[in-house]
Amino acid sequence: MKKNKELILHTLIGILTGYFLIHPISMVIYWFQLNPDEFNMAGLTNVFLGNVKHAFSLHMMPMSVAFSILGALIGLGSGFYYKSINRREILLYGKKQLLQQSIPSLIANGESEFVEFKSSLRHDYRQIKTDKNLEDVILKSIAGFLNAKGGTLIIGLNDTGEILGLENDYWSLKRKDKDGFQQRLILIISNAFGKDICTKIHIAFHEINSKEICTLYVEPSRQPVFVNEDNRTIFFLRTGNVTNPLTTSEVVKYLQNRNLGF
Repeated sequence: MKKNKELILHTLIGILTGYFLIHPISMVIYWFQLNPDEFNMAGLTNVFLGNVKHAFSLHMMPMSVAFSILGALIGLGSGFYYKSINRREILLYGKKQLLQQSIPSLIANGESEFVEFKSSLRHDYRQIKTDKNLEDVILKSIAGFLNAKGGTLIIGLNDTGEILGLENDYWSLKRKDKDGFQQRLILIISNAFGKDICTKIHIAFHEINSKEICTLYVEPSRQPVFVNEDNRTIFFLRTGNVTNPLTTSEVVKYLQNRNLGF
C-alpha cells in the first residue's frame, strides 16, 4: 500500500478534479454552445453558478460518475508518470553520487552494490596466460548491473583494490592498446546482448600509478538481459556487493516486482 501511495493519491485527486471541476466547467461550456445569443456579461455570474449547481443535481449523477471515472484515469496516468520520473531521479542521483567521487575514492571504498572490481578482461593471473573464457565473467558482471540499478565495473584491479593494470590484456589483443581493448569490449558486449545495450555502457580509461585501468559505467536496462552459458540462458543480478544467478522462479518474481515499482 505504501509503495503505491502515489498512484492512490493521484487517482483520488483525479476523481475529485473530475467531479468538482471538469464536470461543472463542461456544463457551463455546453450551455454557452446551446445559447450563444443569450450570452451577456451581466448575466455571466448567474449562468455560471446556475450550471454549476445543475451539475451536482441528482439526475446528473450518471454524468458526474462518468467525469469522476475520467478524472480517475487521468490521475492514474499522472501517478504512473510521476513514479517513472521519481525512479529516474533516484537512478540519476545514484549516478551523480558515483561521478562525484574520484576513481581513487571509488577504489578506496571497495566493492559495493554499485561498484565491482575485476582483475582483467582475459588474462589469467593464476595460470599466467590468456584465457578468453574470462570474458564471460565480465559479461556476467555487466548483466548483473544492467538487470539491477546500474553501476561501475572497474577492470584492472584485484578484489582488494590493488591496481594491476591492463598491460597483460593489451598484449593478448591484435591491437595492443586501449583502443584495441575498447573495441574488444564493445564486440563481446554487442555479440552477447545486442548493439542497443552498448548504448547503456560508457567506457573510460584512467591512469593511476603509471598503470591504466578501465571503467565501465553501466546504466540499468528496462528489458531483462540474459547471459548464454552452455546452451542455457541465465539471469544475473547485482545485489549487495555480489553478482548472482537467479533461478527461473526468482527471475519471474523479481521482474514482476520491478514492473510494479517495488
